[in-house]
Amino acid sequence: MTQVQPAEEGAVEAPPFFGARISLYPMSDRYVPIILDAIKGLDQTGLEIETDDVSTFLGGDRDQVFAQLERVFACAARTGEHVAMTVLLSHGCPGETYCEATGEVRMPRTAARTPAKSGVTVGCQWSLYPLGIDGYMDVIYREIDRTKKNGIFARGQHFVSALRGDLTDVLGAVRESFDAACADAGHVVAHATLSANSPTGRAQDA
Repeated sequence: MTQVQPAEEGAVEAPPFFGARISLYPMSDRYVPIILDAIKGLDQTGLEIETDDVSTFLGGDRDQVFAQLERVFACAARTGEHVAMTVLLSHGCPGETYCEATGEVRMPRTAARTPAKSGVTVGCQWSLYPLGIDGYMDVIYREIDRTKKNGIFARGQHFVSALRGDLTDVLGAVRESFDAACADAGHVVAHATLSANSPTGRAQDA
């Protein structure tokens, strides 16, 4: 883990480090072109991008990161193949060199947005972890209730909440809850697994 040095007196405080790590899994013998098409252009977004044989990291502007998460998955899902993607989000990790180490930085809550629907129906298993604070379960339960009010909560499962709906609505709810938790905790992690065009999901929609 990177050792974080205390800020010098009078130095400008850097914003909390934020990023996402994704892995995309097309259930198809065409998985290589599907993946390459989906991640095409990531290096032109202005984000920090690192890709290896396991996953791709996207770091930087929060709006751009979430926009690319939706674009990448929608591109793969629109092939009609069964695709899944894991998403790991982190805000304020004290192991990052230009991140607030004390856990005292809070993010203001963002205004609700109503972007156009993607037209891609997804199932999602989502978990939220506000770290380093008392009453963390209160935050988690509050954000589960938020997904219910947003109409995308499907059911509770072991270790996760199952969400279902349009990709835009599901990722929007994941972000809304993530941002809200960032107003309570200096270090917040969330994990989501998205699935589209699954034979199981199609049977549930029938």
